[in-house]
Amino acid sequence: MLQKMKRIQVIGPKKEFNHVVDLLYHEATIHLEDVSQCVSPEEIHLSKVEKGKTVEIAEIVSKISVILATLPRIPDDAAAQARIDRELLGKNRDEIIQQAKDVIHELEYVTKDLATKKSDLKLSITTLERYAKVLNIIQPMEREIPVLENYEVTILLIQKQFEDVLTLIREEMAKITGNRFEMSSTSVDEETLATLMIFHKRYSQQVHSFIFSVNVNEVRLPQEYMGKPFYEMFAGIETDKLQKTREITLIDEKLSRLSIAWYQELAVLKKTFEDISEELEEFNKFGYSEFMFVVMGWIPKKFLSRIKDTVKNAYGDTVIIQELSVSAEEMEKAPTFYDNSRWVKPFESIMQLVRPPKYREIDPSPFLAIFFPIFFGIMVGDVGYGLVILAFALIIKNKFRTIEFVRNIADILTISAISTIIFGFIYGEFFGDFGEIMGWLHPVYYLGVTWNRLEAILPMLILAIAIGVIHVFLGLIIGIINEVTRKNKKHLAEKVGMLLALSGFITIIFLALGMIPAWVLYPAVIMVIVALLLIIYGAGAMGPLEVMSAVGNILSYSRLMAIGLASVILAFVANKLGGEMEILALGILIAVLLHTMNIVLAMFSPSIHSMRLHLVEFFSKFYTGGGIAYKPFKKETKSGIEPPLPG
Repeated sequence: MLQKMKRIQVIGPKKEFNHVVDLLYHEATIHLEDVSQCVSPEEIHLSKVEKGKTVEIAEIVSKISVILATLPRIPDDAAAQARIDRELLGKNRDEIIQQAKDVIHELEYVTKDLATKKSDLKLSITTLERYAKVLNIIQPMEREIPVLENYEVTILLIQKQFEDVLTLIREEMAKITGNRFEMSSTSVDEETLATLMIFHKRYSQQVHSFIFSVNVNEVRLPQEYMGKPFYEMFAGIETDKLQKTREITLIDEKLSRLSIAWYQELAVLKKTFEDISEELEEFNKFGYSEFMFVVMGWIPKKFLSRIKDTVKNAYGDTVIIQELSVSAEEMEKAPTFYDNSRWVKPFESIMQLVRPPKYREIDPSPFLAIFFPIFFGIMVGDVGYGLVILAFALIIKNKFRTIEFVRNIADILTISAISTIIFGFIYGEFFGDFGEIMGWLHPVYYLGVTWNRLEAILPMLILAIAIGVIHVFLGLIIGIINEVTRKNKKHLAEKVGMLLALSGFITIIFLALGMIPAWVLYPAVIMVIVALLLIIYGAGAMGPLEVMSAVGNILSYSRLMAIGLASVILAFVANKLGGEMEILALGILIAVLLHTMNIVLAMFSPSIHSMRLHLVEFFSKFYTGGGIAYKPFKKETKSGIEPPLPG
């Protein structure tokens, strides 16, 4: 459930700032607020802590990141990095900053120069390769390229569909050169023409400007290749590429040596300064004047007495923690803090799919923890499948115990597997009808129904719809409680109206089926009329349409029956096919493969649909979201950085 929060203010002498903040770090209970946003300058002028250091630290992180991106990555050496970490722990922040600056000074320009040279060489190789392709295109015109001093040769590549532009080029070249030029065209392929142009160098600038203006692809022969046969040009290109490739290899060797020498220290420094950067973001929320410091934030009520006692024992009356009075509007900005039981806690990971609840909203996590496994069990409902899913979840949890998200998913699967086993006993299913065939278990007979899912389709559908009614009604009741807390009359009227309308419609349906006395019709009609008036008051003229939406939400729960039926049919098919095979080993293999596929589907499809029933059909009746997640101010012990003394 969501814990009650208290807003506090910590005030003390400036000289105690370091020690108090360090204590708050270790206690890890206060969700900090920006003091400058909470205390007006007219009340007291407070300066921010560490305002200037943030930029410096960000620059260091950026430069180290660039250097690491330049160096070839090598495997992390845990022992070497741990040794560097220990060395940093013995230094204060200024010493660590200076160490980082020394490393940056040693490597920044060297790595930048090497990276630039490598990039230029790669670009040169790319250019040479492109030029070789162009030479291949124009090689058929080799005999038409003369050796002329003071003359320039250029080649235009033109798509045949635009060859009319050659007339324009010829006319303009005649004007520019006084008709002293040569043009010759040849077909390169089905789509491209190559046009060779020769003109005196004194017209070079005008010619190239004109060619650029008509957006024609121009290929200039480099001066060093002028007058050479094509085979010499190709040989020169290959020689240049080989030389540049050797230079790149030498650069890579230099970068590798630098990486071996510096990578571990750079990796540790980067992580350290990222931690410092995060800490500085929090330090900027503190404020101080000439003689005192101020810290403001929110703390769960259950931790308030402890933090007060801790501070009093350490500083007596020198440092004071004041509990502030808070208006209803300010309480809306209080952070939300989950403090659920071990059973509920894994389901908080599903809550991460939506925005955090607002402070005064009811926490949906306990309801998720109750209904999610039930829905999962109803849909899968097989003892054998439940045992396999349980074993899979326990293996995953053991193997990835350090990854919180995977651990939570494994816990959810574990709880859901238990529910699956229970419903499997009710349905009499062990790998489909295999358990019943072997005489190990049989469907439960209850309420005049044998709960074999292949036969009890209508009872299963009624059960699914009934669960939908309960779930949606529960959502509306929670919504009513939330609106009473918020004192929002219109939304309260809408929720109450929706609850009455659905109750009235269900009563009329029971009446039509002859399940209740006829006199109930009149109260039901009055209930619906009152409900519609309340809905119109709360949601406007279009509000009654939401009643149909709510009915659709209830009908959506029929998927509990449909998905479960699909699962048991596939299990039945697996057993049937396996049993009909004349070769026993082949029959077992087919059955195992189909059951395996069904189990994999059973872990995903019911989970997705169960989440949908909660996040769409259930949450839409009460959940607003948009709250602020509780983020306690924690001590980052790894970086070993003490908070700075202001001033």
